[in-house]
Amino acid sequence: MNKRGGWIVIAGLIFLIVLVIILFVYFAFSGFNYSPYYDAKGASGEIKNPSDGLTDEEAAATFNESFVYYLLYNIEAYNLHNVPFSDSKPIILIYVDSDVYNAVVDSGNILVSRGTISSEDIEIRTDKNEAVRMVRDSNYVKASFVSGKSSIELKAEKTTLFAKGYLKLYESLNGAGVTGNIIRIYTGG
Repeated sequence: MNKRGGWIVIAGLIFLIVLVIILFVYFAFSGFNYSPYYDAKGASGEIKNPSDGLTDEEAAATFNESFVYYLLYNIEAYNLHNVPFSDSKPIILIYVDSDVYNAVVDSGNILVSRGTISSEDIEIRTDKNEAVRMVRDSNYVKASFVSGKSSIELKAEKTTLFAKGYLKLYESLNGAGVTGNIIRIYTGG
């Protein structure tokens, strides 16, 4: 191979690597935005708050997967996405008192089930009274996490969390900017 041909191959490889990095960062920060779809479903009444018409005590007593779904809907978990160029779906484990729920986000669909699941990315912990308050008032969600009444524990590798779009979810829960979230994720804070 002559010198000219070698440089073309090297330049092509560098271009390809840079392109993959740019695409990876683009999908990690923006991903797919399912908010217009869910806004329309919420406005049309397809997504109903399961606590409507119930007292706090009744809501806590009947707490189930529909409450967890609505909580995840409130924090826009539907915008989480696969790691770019893979089929690794976002998986969330939710502890509400002694009850355990899991959620898988698949192309904007939040699928909630009762029980544990392996390979979760994060764990959310709260109690039923706090969860009911968050379901009733989406503005209270951030206050619950900031005050420490609810918490998130990172389980997956930091790069996986970044690639699946968890930064936006953290921002919606704690109000910190993206730069602070990147630093927090990579320093373990």
